[in-house]
Amino acid sequence: MYSASSDPLAIATNVPDVGDLLSEYNRAMINSTQGNLTIKFDDVRFARWAGQSDDGKKHSEVRPEGDPAWPFEGASDVRNRLIDSTCNELSSLLVTAFERSNIRANGVELNDMTISGVATTLLQWVRDNKMPLELRREAKLAAQYALQYGWSAFFVGWRQNISKREQPVTMDEVIAIAQQSGSPTLMQLPELIMRQSEEAAAIIQAAVPGTTESEAKRMVRELAETGMTTRDEEYVSKNLPEIVALKPWDEIIFPPETSDLQRSRVIFRRTWMSEVEIREKITTEGWNKDWVELAVQMAGKSSTMYNTNILPTTELLVYNALNYQNMIEVVYCYTKSLDGKAPCIYYTVICPQAAVDHRKERISYAIHERLDYAHGEYPFVEFRRECIRRAITDTRGVPELAHTDQDEIKAQHDSIRDHTAFSTLPPIKVVKRIGAINKVGPGIQLPVVNPTDYSFMEPPAREPTVAFKLIERVEASHAAYFGTVNPLVAPSKTQLAQQDLVNTWLLTWRSVYRQMFSLCCQYMSPEEIQRITGGQLPQSLSEIHNEFDLTVKFDVMDLDKEYIAQKIQFLSQIAQMDTGGVLNRNKLTAMMIQAVAPEMAQELILDPQDASRQMFKDVQSDIGNMLLGNEALYQENDPAAQTKLQYAQQVMQSNPKAQAALQQDENFKALFENYVKSLQMSIMQQQNAQIGRIGVTPVSQQ
Repeated sequence: MYSASSDPLAIATNVPDVGDLLSEYNRAMINSTQGNLTIKFDDVRFARWAGQSDDGKKHSEVRPEGDPAWPFEGASDVRNRLIDSTCNELSSLLVTAFERSNIRANGVELNDMTISGVATTLLQWVRDNKMPLELRREAKLAAQYALQYGWSAFFVGWRQNISKREQPVTMDEVIAIAQQSGSPTLMQLPELIMRQSEEAAAIIQAAVPGTTESEAKRMVRELAETGMTTRDEEYVSKNLPEIVALKPWDEIIFPPETSDLQRSRVIFRRTWMSEVEIREKITTEGWNKDWVELAVQMAGKSSTMYNTNILPTTELLVYNALNYQNMIEVVYCYTKSLDGKAPCIYYTVICPQAAVDHRKERISYAIHERLDYAHGEYPFVEFRRECIRRAITDTRGVPELAHTDQDEIKAQHDSIRDHTAFSTLPPIKVVKRIGAINKVGPGIQLPVVNPTDYSFMEPPAREPTVAFKLIERVEASHAAYFGTVNPLVAPSKTQLAQQDLVNTWLLTWRSVYRQMFSLCCQYMSPEEIQRITGGQLPQSLSEIHNEFDLTVKFDVMDLDKEYIAQKIQFLSQIAQMDTGGVLNRNKLTAMMIQAVAPEMAQELILDPQDASRQMFKDVQSDIGNMLLGNEALYQENDPAAQTKLQYAQQVMQSNPKAQAALQQDENFKALFENYVKSLQMSIMQQQNAQIGRIGVTPVSQQ
């Protein structure tokens, strides 16, 4: 159907050409040599340099190539943490924005609105209830990677784990199953078990998949002797999205021509697995057994030579060359190829060191399949700290931009420390004839021949205040550039920089949520979704991807408690002026709680239907207690008085016993009248507050 192509990956095949994939993988690895800059950026961020000592001073014996310490032995060599502090502060901002952001699924059509709340609830359940720790960890890693190296990426997949557990089986259950089956063979099973017949073991082995002959014989023996046995049962222990933050040039690599992940020819995701994890994939994902046996022999081998700088570390973390001794390098190769007339995404799993099985003289791979994710995209989403050119890697991290700022502050800190050392104990001028200087210190007696034998050298004339002012200026300029908090920077400028970074970050999470939502609809059962959300979502793969538009928003001003208080006060005043009922007071209340106490919002805010149902039950309870002779608990200036009064009327009209009691029971009549008067007083107080503002009573209320 197609003519010969110069790109061997362009046309999909049933059997992958692992040689071409390895060639592209090697190209990507060579392209990732620009990732060697990460070595430099790690050193800059974590304040590491040659000749560094633990006490923060310069010593000749630890200097490279024997260079003497300069300007003098024991001079200051402090570590400045400006860049590390900036990365941590901004990553905390991004993680907070992620955790406190509002997720909302909006239907693209009018008919979708009825189930948009179900989609929103499902996404919030995954983020806040089912995977809070995993998502927070990956969000933190992705933010740190992007701030340090300029960009990072998320892998968005689906993970299903199969586990085993012992399931008890009784003789009564076997008899019941045999009687209900209607099969002549199974109906004979209880009798065969009691005789401990080998035929009974054969029937059990055929009826229970995965049961070995020895296990079947054990079950027959235990059922015959004790009336009870156990069998191994496989069950799905995990069936959830898998979100993984990927480190640039290490866990995700791609060819040099790649500018957009979703348009890439091929993307490689590299990970490390233990022998147990790889063997588990034979059962859970159908990996090739021969490949697994070959890959296990390659434990500890890697496509790159790891060193102390390949992973972010501090000077206190020493790289151990045995970190990957028992781990196997596994590479997922994702390619976009033509399958028929339409492009599809295929994935192939290889081990670069086990790509060729010399015993069988063939190329080896674990699995090669079409990736049938409902969203139809690569399962990757990138996050860039800045967007200055089109390519993903054309972005800069904090170390690349601010290393001169950090060096300047370090130089000034060193000068202040050295100046203090000279001021505290300046060099001593000694008359040459003395020959040797005695020990100098407080209260020490120095023998002298002449009053001028010892004298202190004058310290440097430069005052340290100059260095302090320069440090302050550099820190303020740095904070203004990156959007970190500094008292010398205008708050509006800081908020503008922070909001821009947060918006880019949340748009990245919007793409992650879109893919995650599609996978939830695709792999979660309708019963599970209904149990979580109380509603149903579409199960058609053609409908899932474009069913909703997702919004993920967070205002950095919400971190300012004074601003929140002012905003709530302003909205409260607006709500009092809302005579036309334009405002949705329920949503306004929910928004205020979300702003003030986001950690409690989920527990405090009820669904509007649930809130109305709860209020109706409260009114019913009040009337029931009054029928028993108990007085209701009155609330001053009850904001829900109007609604409660309507509910009270509905309860009385629909309850003949309450109506009869109102006529015959004087005590109930008095209690109910007080209850109504209390609600009417609250309504009147609200109306009086309105009259006090506008000066007249609306005709509709007269």
